[in-house]
Amino acid sequence: MGTDGTEGVGLASETKDDSVLVSILMPVFNQASYVCEAIGSAQSQTYPNIEILVHDDGSTDGTPEIVRELAGCDPRIQFTRAQSNQGVAAARNVLIEHARGHYICWLDGDDNMLPDKVRAQRAFLEENPAVVAIGQTFLGSKRWAKNGRREIFIPDLVPASIMYRGTVLRQIYPLRPLKSGEDIDLVLRVAEFGEISQTSEVLYSCRYHDGQMSRFASSGYIIAIASKIYRTLGLGDVIAGPEIDEAAILRRILDDRHILFGAIGEERNDAGNAGSERRFALVLVVLHAVRRTGTLGDRLAALAGCLRHAPWALVQVVGYWSKRWLRNRSRYR
Repeated sequence: MGTDGTEGVGLASETKDDSVLVSILMPVFNQASYVCEAIGSAQSQTYPNIEILVHDDGSTDGTPEIVRELAGCDPRIQFTRAQSNQGVAAARNVLIEHARGHYICWLDGDDNMLPDKVRAQRAFLEENPAVVAIGQTFLGSKRWAKNGRREIFIPDLVPASIMYRGTVLRQIYPLRPLKSGEDIDLVLRVAEFGEISQTSEVLYSCRYHDGQMSRFASSGYIIAIASKIYRTLGLGDVIAGPEIDEAAILRRILDDRHILFGAIGEERNDAGNAGSERRFALVLVVLHAVRRTGTLGDRLAALAGCLRHAPWALVQVVGYWSKRWLRNRSRYR
């Protein structure tokens, strides 16, 4: 994945061959207010050879009726539905099972694609065979650069904006049911197969609304990062099986904090950006676990460990939490 520069790669505007099929996968749940616009943005893609697969995860509003009506007018749209809510990871897995495309991208039911998104990303992947996926950075991001590959612990990409090579995505299948973290977990696992490039060009538009508020109460995002850290350190995977017990995983991280602090200590001599990111990710994971499951004594011990092994990373994590809180507060007012 790209490393620390200030500008993203530019995307090609012309395609060599429009015969390559691209799958646009849409998991939807109770998004009647937005789903028509979202599907419309997929239908309006300038790249012609697409399939639009929509899976409803047991909606109780008018979402299924809206999608069925649209599918009846456009043979590119295929619609499936679960009888009850199974969770977004399960919905994404159903969509991957049915996708036929050489390239695969996501579209959330309350977001929008800009008209040239599929054309531009498909062309870039065609011209860069070493790249396994291409996504859009968050606005204002400066973390990634154009070239090179390194271990990534905290992706600074909009997960829903990414287009994947189908062969790689199918190797990662199935997605793991991390609440509000399955998309980050997917990105981190894909990054182990090859380079993920980024662009600062706006090709995907996220919608923020009150219905998303609950996602920020979950530990799924942090557990996805912890899973990557444990794999990198040769500790196995903190996610042991298909069933995920967030509380048990956080307790394990808390119990393993001395091992993780030891890893932070080993990273202190690495002054580069990769070492800095590893220390940041380790401190973030430890402090989150302690904050959610630890006693007052555990919290004091964790702070002391951070001050000893990675004081600058501690400052960075506090700043990260503050910025995220302020950003989310302003979005959902």
